Amino acid sequence: MSGNNWPHVPGDFEVGDPTHSVAICTLGKKFPVPGRYAIIGTCKTENIGIERVIINIVSNPSIRFLVLSGPEVPGHLTGSSLKALYENGVDPETRKIIDAPGAIPYIENVPLEGVERFRTQIDFVDMMNNSRSEEIAKKAAELEARNPGAFHGDPIFIDFRGAKGTTQRIGVGSSITLLPEFGVSLNPYSFLVAPQETGALITAHPSPIGIEVQSSESGTILIGKEV
Repeated sequence: MSGNNWPHVPGDFEVGDPTHSVAICTLGKKFPVPGRYAIIGTCKTENIGIERVIINIVSNPSIRFLVLSGPEVPGHLTGSSLKALYENGVDPETRKIIDAPGAIPYIENVPLEGVERFRTQIDFVDMMNNSRSEEIAKKAAELEARNPGAFHGDPIFIDFRGAKGTTQRIGVGSSITLLPEFGVSLNPYSFLVAPQETGALITAHPSPIGIEVQSSESGTILIGKEV
């Protein structure tokens, strides 16, 4: 790599050998993998997280394989959404990853040309829900052994601004459930906590997003899902 510094955008990753052909994504869990690779890191969201992965890969033509490993991210379904992007691409009108199961799988900070370059440059290797470091390292070594060489196109450097300037107005149509076990909700207009009414419906994209409430040992979680 020369000219621009690489990786092109920051993230939760570690750089190995930038000339290596394999990038490893461990999704929602950070853990070490022995051996050689270009970069290893997590990806926890199905929009900005995936955008960062795309940008750091298309800016390094040496990377020809993406190994997706580690546990799937609950609610976001980032791994499955990334797989859907590789297989199906992005709708050019809505910028939604086609057939992605994640809550808000929209690619808004990467041009369509960058998405298609990503899908062309790499081979996708699905090891989702596998956190066994030795097996992942073995797969990386196997892939490097059949490295086809650097991608024939020049590096693509995308100016990444994250969510800045892309936030859209969100309209809330009803109360938001806070504590379902006690029948408590938040009125979005008065900001008063009151007895539970109907579930909230918000829209940040052409598709409506509903709020799903899940309970866990650590408390109550609100998860936005497309409906």
